[in-house]
Amino acid sequence: MKRYKNYIFDLYGTLVDILTDEEDPGLWKWLAAFYSCYGAKWDPAELKSRYHSMVKDQEAMLSARFGWEHPEIKIEDVFRDLLTEKRANALAVSGPLGFTDECTFEFAVACGFRVRSRRKLEAYSGAAGVLRKLKEEGATVHLLSNAQLVFTLPELYECGLADLFDSVYISSDKGMKKPQKEFMELLLKEQGLDAKDCVMVGNDFSTDVAVAQAVGMDAIFINSFGYDKERIDKENTCGAAVVRDITQIL
Repeated sequence: MKRYKNYIFDLYGTLVDILTDEEDPGLWKWLAAFYSCYGAKWDPAELKSRYHSMVKDQEAMLSARFGWEHPEIKIEDVFRDLLTEKRANALAVSGPLGFTDECTFEFAVACGFRVRSRRKLEAYSGAAGVLRKLKEEGATVHLLSNAQLVFTLPELYECGLADLFDSVYISSDKGMKKPQKEFMELLLKEQGLDAKDCVMVGNDFSTDVAVAQAVGMDAIFINSFGYDKERIDKENTCGAAVVRDITQIL
């Protein structure tokens, strides 16, 4: 396969196999109990509904502010607002019996939410080896992921990938997500890269391949979900290279 100077990777479904279940009633029962520890009394069903409405409201505000079609919020802001909305009847969040500040609370509840909702998390076989091999050959390796920073950074360490990237761009940290072309353009500008010398590697035609196409970059599609030839032919409108798994890009 053609070699490039710079490789830009998606994460979930490309380098890391993950499965989450945010519809599990047990998750929302657990989360309500967590908030209850700090005096914020939520019914689990009410909490789930309010969580999703807050996400939509914050996405709409971010989109209106910047004009982005594909905004990305910081999920920890939602977890904070779920606490403060009940603050009239809540215990203090500071002091010897609570967290010292809201940032600590937001991180704790976000990490707990993610771990409680996860069913699987592991790097695909060969993923770390591919990144190391590319770097050994002199290429740079970057991450461009539609994800929540508060979820993803711990998971990068857990999967043994955290130290293998030359740069990491997470959508929640930038307020936008793929296929917003400005997301890719930001990486290219800040890292001093030319799109012609780069390739985007991902498992989604509508985000990974689309954002590469938007900036005139080659793309490699990882068929990690086993799409049949008919679906690939239909969605692969820009002629991205198609491989079965991450090891085939070498």
